[in-house]
Amino acid sequence: MENTIADYIHYQVDESPLNVEKIHILTGANYFSAGPVVLIRLNLGKYNEVFTNQIEAFPEKLEKLLPSLYEHHCSVGKPGGFFLRVHEGTLLGHVIEHVAIELQTLAGMDVGYGKTRSTLTEGVYNIIFRFFDEVAGIYAGKAAVNLVSSIINNQHFDVDQIVKNLVDIGEKRLLGPSTQAIVSEAEKRKIPWMRLDRYNLVQLGTGKYHKTIRATITSDTNFIAIETSDNKFLTNLMLRDAGIPVPLAKRTESVEDAIAFVRELNVPVVIKPCEGSRGKKLSINIISNEEIISACKPIIESRDEILIQPYCHGKSYRLLVIDFKFVAATLLTPPSVTGNGKDTIQKLIVELNKLPERQTGDKGLLSLVETDEDTLRILALKNYALDTILNQDEIIYLKNSGNLRLGGYATDVTDMVHKDIVFIAERAARTIGLNVAGIDIISKDIALPLNENNGVVIEVNAAPDFRMHLKPYIGISRNVAENMLEMLFPTMQPVKIPLISITGSIGKTTAANFLKYCFKQQGNLIGMASSNGIFIDDQRICDADLTKPNYVALVLKDSSIDFAILETSCESILAKGLGYEFADIGVFLNVTNEHTGTNDIKYIEDMAYAKSVVAEQVYEYGFSVLNADSVEVLEVIPRLYSKPVLFSAFGNNPEILSAIAKGQTVVYIENLNVVSLHRSAKQIILALDEIPVHFKNPDHTIYDSLLASIAVLIVSGIDIEKIRMYIKEFKYC
Repeated sequence: MENTIADYIHYQVDESPLNVEKIHILTGANYFSAGPVVLIRLNLGKYNEVFTNQIEAFPEKLEKLLPSLYEHHCSVGKPGGFFLRVHEGTLLGHVIEHVAIELQTLAGMDVGYGKTRSTLTEGVYNIIFRFFDEVAGIYAGKAAVNLVSSIINNQHFDVDQIVKNLVDIGEKRLLGPSTQAIVSEAEKRKIPWMRLDRYNLVQLGTGKYHKTIRATITSDTNFIAIETSDNKFLTNLMLRDAGIPVPLAKRTESVEDAIAFVRELNVPVVIKPCEGSRGKKLSINIISNEEIISACKPIIESRDEILIQPYCHGKSYRLLVIDFKFVAATLLTPPSVTGNGKDTIQKLIVELNKLPERQTGDKGLLSLVETDEDTLRILALKNYALDTILNQDEIIYLKNSGNLRLGGYATDVTDMVHKDIVFIAERAARTIGLNVAGIDIISKDIALPLNENNGVVIEVNAAPDFRMHLKPYIGISRNVAENMLEMLFPTMQPVKIPLISITGSIGKTTAANFLKYCFKQQGNLIGMASSNGIFIDDQRICDADLTKPNYVALVLKDSSIDFAILETSCESILAKGLGYEFADIGVFLNVTNEHTGTNDIKYIEDMAYAKSVVAEQVYEYGFSVLNADSVEVLEVIPRLYSKPVLFSAFGNNPEILSAIAKGQTVVYIENLNVVSLHRSAKQIILALDEIPVHFKNPDHTIYDSLLASIAVLIVSGIDIEKIRMYIKEFKYC
């Protein structure tokens, strides 16, 4: 019986002297990593301070079970480095980290990052490693513990089965090749993205600029065009009316009508469902009554209409049109086997599937060939069965379509397509109204005009698969995802709304509310996630402490807002990580020892390191606003990619003086005035006695919220006079 995702989720750690106390997912940048990680809290028990070279035959057994760990450099910095560490002696948590990474790598998920850290509890370690999919990551982590335990207990462990299960998880849960290519291209262009379901529904961009894709269908794709392309008969009529060469077509629900039409044509035909896809229930080059009846039966059983067309001799090509412009073309060839005079068709298929290029699902270069009912029907039409032995050099095609998911081959022919065919493909897409379309053409030679070799357009497909262009079996890879992104987000047009993230022990909410007020006065519609709830404009849509990542996503998904302000607590960073990838401005107000002693945070420096993620995860062109009066806050500066902007309660602060010397923007208090220095211009913002009481922190000693907010407003280009006015007008409630 096939495993389900629930089976993988409920996979258990075996009884072992190693005790897994917790398995936890951090989905965003966090205390341990700039990306998502699995965290396994592992109690080594009696194996604490027991090293691998002290466990009988442990290094040798590990090498036998997972020889590919040789590629792990570890701290040695070269292949074989990890095994060297194991032979010299390392703790079991470190081994589990590497095993969890390698199991995912063997399944095609090359995560390549991990670390193991001690906790506040003796003998308990946090094992951290990256994942592509959280179910796969957790499964690999549990399996890694079980593998190490099997060595300790001298028990059998089936690595191959674990890897197969991870491959299965990847096929069921990872983004499809087309969607992943688009997402990868978005990452290159620094376009934020988030997955909206467990399949291929993805949001690109944020706020009012965001677009949605499902595989290669976009939120801009015409719904009527999608429905039209699904109806192959209607598509044929519309293309014919537009002067595009198409085969004659007959639509019917009756086998008798089908037979009569074929008798009238007196030529071999193609029979397929009116709303078919992927070549399913497709029969080609048939003419006898028996063949027609056999071809119509599964279509009628599925309650679809029958579409009959004359069989067109030639090769099958797929032309990809994006934004109504031709971008790539492939020759599609169905999978086939060649007889040797001794092996059955079944055995030849088994051997065909052993090719290393053929992998389960659609993530590899080629897909496995399944002997489905379409294959059996093709064989039956030739009076063959799976146990038939093919003659020497006899070739039989196993599918009627070159669709890659059915095991077909793709050959890139982009540079060979005749300009007249390019025109026809683009016209076909426009006729149907599809901004992303796969145009299927039958032609003897794609380098010649269709009218010179009786070529025809047979289908226009919505949601065309990019895989054949991205990874052709033969020829050049075409980065068609780049064309897709350029259509969705033309160069120099915005892709995301500004995002400000604020962290600190005291004053986050005050700063967030004040900045929300100021940027609203600038004409923006604000989305805010704070400890007081979720706000869209001035409307509170959720009332609670909603600084967790999933609530941040709720704000960024909103299509009405053009500005986001996030209050980011240390608790949410430690529990789940950031709910976004990068901010335009990150604010680190201050840090206290309030939460030390929990979540393995021992010292105030650890707390500062956790909060510093907010300052680190800022775009290079952005700003990190930092408290110059806090040594712990300032330790983040060497890790910044963005421009530091400092604030201080003291004009003689050495860090402020240094920043002034470097020409950086600073905000500080001098002679009982709040002063700014920006682009070499020093200005007095206002006197301390003019500051409303609600900007004072509970200890009434410093004005972190106000000083940081002023710095944010200045680097955002807001005029000093307006800043003064906003401070005096703002009413905190």
